[in-house]
Amino acid sequence: MGFYSVHGLTRSYFTRKVTGYLDYTDRPWRLEPGAMFHPAASAAGWNGGIPVVQTPDGVPMWDSTSIIEHLDASAVRSVLPEDPALRFLAYMLDDFSDEWFYRPAVASRWCYPVNVAASGWQLAQEMSMTMPAPATMIFQMVTQVMTASVPKLGISPGNIETWMNEVYVPWLQVLSAHLDGGVYLLGDRPCIADFALFGANIAHFVADPYCRELADEHGPNVVSHTTRLLLPQLQQFGEWADEHALPETLISVLAEEGRHYLPWVARATVDGSASVEFADGVVEEISTTNFLNEARGILLARYVAARTDKLDAILDRAGVLRYFAGYTDQATAIPDSSSPPQPTDNRPYATN
Repeated sequence: MGFYSVHGLTRSYFTRKVTGYLDYTDRPWRLEPGAMFHPAASAAGWNGGIPVVQTPDGVPMWDSTSIIEHLDASAVRSVLPEDPALRFLAYMLDDFSDEWFYRPAVASRWCYPVNVAASGWQLAQEMSMTMPAPATMIFQMVTQVMTASVPKLGISPGNIETWMNEVYVPWLQVLSAHLDGGVYLLGDRPCIADFALFGANIAHFVADPYCRELADEHGPNVVSHTTRLLLPQLQQFGEWADEHALPETLISVLAEEGRHYLPWVARATVDGSASVEFADGVVEEISTTNFLNEARGILLARYVAARTDKLDAILDRAGVLRYFAGYTDQATAIPDSSSPPQPTDNRPYATN
């Protein structure tokens, strides 16, 4: 078997989501450090979001969820459950991580000086392998560009503590309770959403110093989940959860989507933007993007395809059914995953 060439960065949320999956499925890969300049991908329509993964046959593909879905068709250990309800929950949690938690992940890196110093420098060192400039200059450039991009996420130095206290810490607590005992999101084996969490954690939340302090305090089982997926060769994997008897801890994880994300995304993808209201009185207006609109339409299409009384009962237990059942008119189409994916837009937000 040939190897997969991964054009990305080790401190990149979506790069590590994909490399975690490649490790889990025993696919050989090599990192090509870089955030720009992939001529073959550019010629095929790539718009700059990393990673780009080049197949052993030399075909470039991008968009982390689409890459995993495409590769999973030939995987010995699938990360997409056969049961339609569980499969939808896997996509639902994958969407939650990718479209919501990348916001505090990226913002916390550039809003806390201790994170900037440690992780910004690591990024600069890696990028200097392919950029003809001193690492200090690259560090300054990356810091300026990314700091200026943070407000596009709906986050600023003035409200980052609200996001960490009301979004990130409660998520750590609920998720850690569910992962107690060494399980994964949907049972004794990881699903696609576990790798979304892994990418977020190994690249940001469990790696950036301030975020790691919070993770150690509020989510020790999230830290161990990250370690287990980093070392899949040391683990033993079992079966999916019983879809007829899902634990209450999983329902609590699903319910977290209904606190801020689903109310916001349901409105924003209709109106173009919507406000997020936090308990301490902070209100933030956040715009949607074409990428997010497409992602929402695809997720709703997956819901329509998977919808049964059983699935609706699960979503109702979590208090989030209305954000799917009430928006089926926005459903688009489920993409064909048989070919290496090359979507026209795979950037959740544009950097400056």
